[in-house]
Amino acid sequence: MKNIAKVSKTLDANLKVGGHPDLLPKDYYTSNLVLKGDEGIEVKASIQKGGWQGHNPEECWLIVFRYAIGEQSSGESIPLTFIEILCAKLLKSDWSFSGRQGSSRRTPTASITSSGVEKLRANFIYRIPEIGVGKHRLILAEE
Repeated sequence: MKNIAKVSKTLDANLKVGGHPDLLPKDYYTSNLVLKGDEGIEVKASIQKGGWQGHNPEECWLIVFRYAIGEQSSGESIPLTFIEILCAKLLKSDWSFSGRQGSSRRTPTASITSSGVEKLRANFIYRIPEIGVGKHRLILAEE
């Protein structure tokens, strides 16, 4: 995330530990220590095809870097490889929230619903051909 901000002319890294979002528009906030901002981009990285989570259901721009590494189902071993970069503006309705109950110390989580996942998949920035999941698997072949 910090490296994205370093090369960006329009984004700064949010330096607040636990702050949201991770990338902030330059000169939008009075500092780059933002606990809960309303503009910017939240950044996630995942080896998973879906089931992405956060801590809070928030309306935000979200970018997901999907990667593969190591031994694959084909038996091939590959170095760290980014296979998709997905980005979309999610609404609170694109998240489901699992809070705590009673005296539980479990960390509250919010999961992206199918509507949010479809928004991300439909608005990919980068994708290795034929790597997509679901409806958008062959989107490049259709162009």
